[in-house]
Amino acid sequence: MDQIDYVSAREAMIDSQIHPMGVVNEALLEAFARVPREDYFPENKKGISYCDEDVEFATGRFLMEPSVCARLIQAVDPQPHEVALAIGSGAGYTASILSLLTSTVIALEEEKEFIHHAQNVWDRLGYCNIAAAYGPLQQGAPVNAPYDIIIFNGAVTEIPREIKEQLADNGRLVAVVRKDSNSIGKATLVQKIGTGSFSERILFDAGTPFLDGFKPRKKFVF
Repeated sequence: MDQIDYVSAREAMIDSQIHPMGVVNEALLEAFARVPREDYFPENKKGISYCDEDVEFATGRFLMEPSVCARLIQAVDPQPHEVALAIGSGAGYTASILSLLTSTVIALEEEKEFIHHAQNVWDRLGYCNIAAAYGPLQQGAPVNAPYDIIIFNGAVTEIPREIKEQLADNGRLVAVVRKDSNSIGKATLVQKIGTGSFSERILFDAGTPFLDGFKPRKKFVF
């Protein structure tokens, strides 16, 4: 089997998937160029790690398609002095991108095996400003709040008020909101504009899979 040139695959991802979708932030593009996306997948999935779609890395858990991930991060405009929270860190890829753009990243996950895998990748690649947090995703990570940036690594039916409240003043949150499995998701930007007050704006459509813990409740049929 031919050896895959992941460096070229990464460049192609940026040139043909991310940049054409309006991602122009130079620091963000450089972060996507530096982080080896393939390292966050098991061996049998590395070959498809640069597909422009949501790719499953474990049963029911996905890395968001690169263009959606990049557009969400660009929307929150990360700054070098800021603290970010990645909810549903999963394989740890989004947290790695954020680590190159912010001072500190809290990576929240409730599956310990994902935390261990991600931590091994972070250690090997030298991403030392990421701290893993273990707990229910629906509660966020209030112990380390407030956050300048919060990003959900998967779609949600709604954004919990409890998590919005973990934003700092002028903090930004992004998530793909899908009402049910049959509807298209809406990438949504939330900004805290004062105590208990938030602005909300829809950015673009996305078919992002649901994040565990935020899936639609099953309806009973009588």
